[in-house]
Amino acid sequence: MRETLRTVSMIDAVCDAIRERILGGQLDPEEVLYEQATADLYGVSRPTAKAAIDRLVSSGLLRRSANKSARVPRLTEEDVHDLYVSRLMLESQAVAHLAEQRLDPVAAKKALAEFDQAVKEGSVQGIVRSDIAFHYAFVERLGSPRVLRMYDSIIGEAHLCMVVKQTHHLLGPRVIAREHREIYGAVVAGDAATAQAKLAKHLNRSENVIRSHFRETDTSR
Repeated sequence: MRETLRTVSMIDAVCDAIRERILGGQLDPEEVLYEQATADLYGVSRPTAKAAIDRLVSSGLLRRSANKSARVPRLTEEDVHDLYVSRLMLESQAVAHLAEQRLDPVAAKKALAEFDQAVKEGSVQGIVRSDIAFHYAFVERLGSPRVLRMYDSIIGEAHLCMVVKQTHHLLGPRVIAREHREIYGAVVAGDAATAQAKLAKHLNRSENVIRSHFRETDTSR
Protein backbone atom coordinates (compact mmCIF):
# COMPACT_ATOMS: atom_id res chain seq x y z
CA MET A 1 0.00 0.00 0.00
CA ARG A 2 1.33 3.43 -0.93
CA GLU A 3 1.66 6.19 1.66
CA THR A 4 0.25 9.69 1.09
CA LEU A 5 2.77 12.55 1.12
CA ARG A 6 2.10 16.16 2.06
CA THR A 7 2.41 18.87 -0.60
CA VAL A 8 6.07 19.93 -0.73
CA SER A 9 8.82 19.06 -3.20
CA MET A 10 8.77 15.32 -3.77
CA ILE A 11 12.35 14.86 -2.58
CA ASP A 12 11.61 16.79 0.63
CA ALA A 13 8.42 14.81 1.14
CA VAL A 14 10.15 11.45 0.75
CA CYS A 15 12.97 12.63 3.05
CA ASP A 16 10.48 13.68 5.70
CA ALA A 17 8.54 10.43 5.43
CA ILE A 18 11.64 8.24 5.77
CA ARG A 19 12.96 10.41 8.60
CA GLU A 20 9.70 9.99 10.53
CA ARG A 21 9.83 6.21 10.04
CA ILE A 22 13.41 6.04 11.32
CA LEU A 23 12.83 8.30 14.31
CA GLY A 24 9.50 6.66 15.06
CA GLY A 25 11.14 3.24 15.30
CA GLN A 26 9.40 1.81 12.22
CA LEU A 27 12.77 1.14 10.61
CA ASP A 28 15.18 -0.88 12.72
CA PRO A 29 18.96 -0.41 12.95
CA GLU A 30 20.69 -2.18 10.04
CA GLU A 31 17.48 -2.20 7.99
CA VAL A 32 18.24 -1.61 4.31
CA LEU A 33 16.45 0.97 2.15
CA TYR A 34 16.39 -0.06 -1.48
CA GLU A 35 15.87 2.72 -3.99
CA GLN A 36 13.27 0.92 -6.09
CA ALA A 37 11.33 -0.31 -3.07
CA THR A 38 11.33 3.24 -1.67
CA ALA A 39 10.14 4.62 -5.02
CA ASP A 40 7.32 2.06 -5.12
CA LEU A 41 6.29 2.75 -1.50
CA TYR A 42 5.83 6.48 -2.07
CA GLY A 43 4.80 6.40 -5.72
CA VAL A 44 7.76 8.43 -6.97
CA SER A 45 10.48 7.89 -9.56
CA ARG A 46 13.63 6.00 -8.64
CA PRO A 47 15.83 9.12 -9.13
CA THR A 48 13.61 10.98 -6.64
CA ALA A 49 13.90 8.14 -4.13
CA LYS A 50 17.68 8.05 -4.65
CA ALA A 51 17.98 11.82 -4.09
CA ALA A 52 15.98 11.57 -0.86
CA ILE A 53 18.09 8.67 0.40
CA ASP A 54 21.31 10.49 -0.54
CA ARG A 55 20.18 13.51 1.46
CA LEU A 56 19.54 11.37 4.54
CA VAL A 57 22.94 9.73 4.12
CA SER A 58 24.52 13.20 4.10
CA SER A 59 22.78 14.09 7.37
CA GLY A 60 23.83 10.84 9.09
CA LEU A 61 20.35 9.35 9.43
CA LEU A 62 21.35 6.66 6.93
CA ARG A 63 24.71 5.12 6.10
CA ARG A 64 25.95 3.68 2.84
CA SER A 65 29.18 1.86 2.04
CA ALA A 66 30.65 1.86 -1.46
CA ASN A 67 28.39 0.03 -3.93
CA LYS A 68 25.93 -0.85 -1.15
CA SER A 69 22.35 0.16 -0.45
CA ALA A 70 21.74 2.65 2.36
CA ARG A 71 20.82 1.30 5.77
CA VAL A 72 19.72 2.64 9.13
CA PRO A 73 22.84 2.98 11.30
CA ARG A 74 23.36 1.07 14.51
CA LEU A 75 25.28 3.53 16.66
CA THR A 76 27.96 2.23 19.00
CA GLU A 77 29.26 3.72 22.23
CA GLU A 78 32.30 4.94 20.29
CA ASP A 79 30.02 6.60 17.73
CA VAL A 80 28.21 8.44 20.50
CA HIS A 81 31.45 9.69 22.03
CA ASP A 82 32.79 10.93 18.70
CA LEU A 83 29.47 12.59 17.90
CA TYR A 84 29.35 14.50 21.18
CA VAL A 85 32.99 15.57 20.90
CA SER A 86 32.15 16.96 17.45
CA ARG A 87 29.01 18.66 18.68
CA LEU A 88 30.81 20.29 21.59
CA MET A 89 33.52 21.68 19.30
CA LEU A 90 30.99 23.28 16.96
CA GLU A 91 28.32 24.34 19.43
CA SER A 92 30.74 25.69 22.03
CA GLN A 93 32.30 28.07 19.53
CA ALA A 94 28.85 29.04 18.30
CA VAL A 95 27.46 30.04 21.71
CA ALA A 96 30.68 31.89 22.59
CA HIS A 97 30.63 33.90 19.37
CA LEU A 98 26.95 34.77 19.72
CA ALA A 99 27.45 35.86 23.33
CA GLU A 100 30.49 37.98 22.51
CA GLN A 101 28.71 39.65 19.59
CA ARG A 102 25.42 39.96 21.50
CA LEU A 103 23.57 38.12 18.75
CA ASP A 104 20.25 36.76 19.99
CA PRO A 105 19.41 33.32 18.49
CA VAL A 106 15.67 34.02 18.36
CA ALA A 107 14.91 30.56 16.99
CA ALA A 108 16.31 29.06 20.20
CA LYS A 109 13.76 30.98 22.25
CA LYS A 110 10.99 29.65 20.02
CA ALA A 111 12.35 26.11 20.46
CA LEU A 112 12.20 26.53 24.25
CA ALA A 113 8.47 27.25 24.06
CA GLU A 114 7.89 24.35 21.66
CA PHE A 115 9.81 22.03 23.99
CA ASP A 116 7.60 23.04 26.94
CA GLN A 117 4.48 22.42 24.86
CA ALA A 118 5.73 19.00 23.75
CA VAL A 119 6.39 18.05 27.39
CA LYS A 120 2.82 19.04 28.32
CA GLU A 121 1.47 16.94 25.46
CA GLY A 122 3.75 14.01 26.28
CA SER A 123 5.00 13.97 22.69
CA VAL A 124 8.38 12.25 22.42
CA GLN A 125 8.74 13.30 18.78
CA GLY A 126 7.88 16.88 19.71
CA ILE A 127 10.44 16.87 22.52
CA VAL A 128 13.15 15.51 20.23
CA ARG A 129 12.27 17.87 17.38
CA SER A 130 12.38 20.98 19.59
CA ASP A 131 15.56 19.75 21.31
CA ILE A 132 17.26 19.54 17.92
CA ALA A 133 15.83 22.93 16.93
CA PHE A 134 17.24 24.56 20.08
CA HIS A 135 20.81 23.44 19.42
CA TYR A 136 20.54 24.04 15.68
CA ALA A 137 19.49 27.64 16.29
CA PHE A 138 22.88 28.62 17.73
CA VAL A 139 24.87 27.25 14.81
CA GLU A 140 22.45 28.64 12.24
CA ARG A 141 22.58 32.11 13.85
CA LEU A 142 26.30 32.30 13.08
CA GLY A 143 25.34 32.90 9.47
CA SER A 144 28.15 30.71 8.12
CA PRO A 145 27.05 28.30 5.36
CA ARG A 146 30.24 26.25 5.78
CA VAL A 147 29.86 25.76 9.52
CA LEU A 148 26.19 24.92 9.02
CA ARG A 149 27.09 22.30 6.42
CA MET A 150 29.48 20.70 8.91
CA TYR A 151 26.77 20.68 11.55
CA ASP A 152 24.22 19.29 9.10
CA SER A 153 26.53 16.32 8.50
CA ILE A 154 26.16 15.17 12.13
CA ILE A 155 22.65 16.33 12.98
CA GLY A 156 21.05 13.07 11.85
CA GLU A 157 23.07 11.01 14.33
CA ALA A 158 22.35 13.61 17.01
CA HIS A 159 18.67 13.11 16.26
CA LEU A 160 19.02 9.34 16.68
CA CYS A 161 20.73 9.83 20.05
CA MET A 162 17.98 12.13 21.27
CA VAL A 163 15.36 9.56 20.32
CA VAL A 164 17.22 6.93 22.37
CA LYS A 165 17.48 9.36 25.28
CA GLN A 166 13.76 10.11 25.36
CA THR A 167 12.38 6.70 24.36
CA HIS A 168 14.27 5.01 27.18
CA HIS A 169 13.71 7.86 29.67
CA LEU A 170 17.43 8.38 30.20
CA LEU A 171 17.16 12.08 31.01
CA GLY A 172 14.07 13.91 32.19
CA PRO A 173 12.64 16.62 29.90
CA ARG A 174 12.46 19.10 32.77
CA VAL A 175 16.21 18.76 33.35
CA ILE A 176 16.81 19.35 29.65
CA ALA A 177 14.50 22.38 29.63
CA ARG A 178 16.25 23.93 32.63
CA GLU A 179 19.69 23.45 31.10
CA HIS A 180 18.50 24.85 27.76
CA ARG A 181 17.29 27.99 29.50
CA GLU A 182 20.59 28.38 31.32
CA ILE A 183 22.51 28.15 28.04
CA TYR A 184 20.22 30.57 26.25
CA GLY A 185 20.23 32.99 29.18
CA ALA A 186 24.03 33.11 29.26
CA VAL A 187 24.19 33.75 25.51
CA VAL A 188 21.74 36.66 25.51
CA ALA A 189 23.45 38.08 28.61
CA GLY A 190 26.73 38.17 26.68
CA ASP A 191 28.47 35.76 29.07
CA ALA A 192 30.48 33.56 26.71
CA ALA A 193 32.35 31.61 29.41
CA THR A 194 29.17 30.66 31.27
CA ALA A 195 27.40 29.75 28.03
CA GLN A 196 30.24 27.40 27.09
CA ALA A 197 30.37 25.87 30.58
CA LYS A 198 26.60 25.30 30.68
CA LEU A 199 26.65 23.80 27.19
CA ALA A 200 29.53 21.46 28.04
CA LYS A 201 27.74 20.25 31.18
CA HIS A 202 24.54 19.70 29.20
CA LEU A 203 26.17 17.75 26.36
CA ASN A 204 28.39 15.72 28.68
CA ARG A 205 25.39 14.67 30.75
CA SER A 206 23.55 13.51 27.62
CA GLU A 207 26.58 11.67 26.29
CA ASN A 208 27.12 9.86 29.58
CA VAL A 209 23.55 8.57 29.94
CA ILE A 210 23.40 7.41 26.32
CA ARG A 211 26.78 5.66 26.47
CA SER A 212 25.77 4.00 29.74
CA HIS A 213 22.57 2.77 28.09
CA PHE A 214 24.53 1.35 25.16
CA ARG A 215 26.92 -0.46 27.52
CA GLU A 216 24.02 -2.01 29.42
CA THR A 217 22.33 -3.01 26.16
CA ASP A 218 25.52 -4.65 24.85
CA THR A 219 25.99 -6.54 28.12
CA SER A 220 22.45 -7.93 28.03
CA ARG A 221 22.80 -9.30 24.48
